[in-house]
Amino acid sequence: MGISKYWHLKIEGKMKNLVVYYSKSGNTETVAKEISNVVNGDIKKIELKKEIGFMGAAFSAFFKLKSKIKSMNLNLMDYDNIFIGTPVWAGKTSSPINTFLSEAKLTGKNVFVFITQADEKTPSLVYESIATRVEAKGGKVIDSFFLQTDMKNPLTSEEAREPVAEWINRNSREMKIF
Repeated sequence: MGISKYWHLKIEGKMKNLVVYYSKSGNTETVAKEISNVVNGDIKKIELKKEIGFMGAAFSAFFKLKSKIKSMNLNLMDYDNIFIGTPVWAGKTSSPINTFLSEAKLTGKNVFVFITQADEKTPSLVYESIATRVEAKGGKVIDSFFLQTDMKNPLTSEEAREPVAEWINRNSREMKIF
């Protein structure tokens, strides 16, 4: 199946969608933009108050710490579907996403998780960690998706487009596309 079959799928007024993500190297941002385009959703990047290096990022993730993030001025109650994107750091959820999840009000929300990581293994523990926190906040994780990336060669839109479109197509019923 070619990308053209999926690329023009848009959610037209049925459900309101938000893509919220953190990206340090740009890979998660590339995927977030592709998802936002396909689902016709709003997009919001989580930004740190003070940037941290890769070693600090790995340390904070490994110990499940939170980072100080800038105010997002975002009302999650305005959205039906929320797509949450994170890179994997030291085998764990990134600390900015830890902060977002601790503050987010997800009651009644359909949540879709997307993850980028350099490792080829499926990040099951990261999925489970995020799903547990989403469900504790009253949300429901519908599906998750991960894309293997390379920190030295950032992911391009073209490389992300087809896997994203296939994932969205697979979940189109839950997103009420049709």
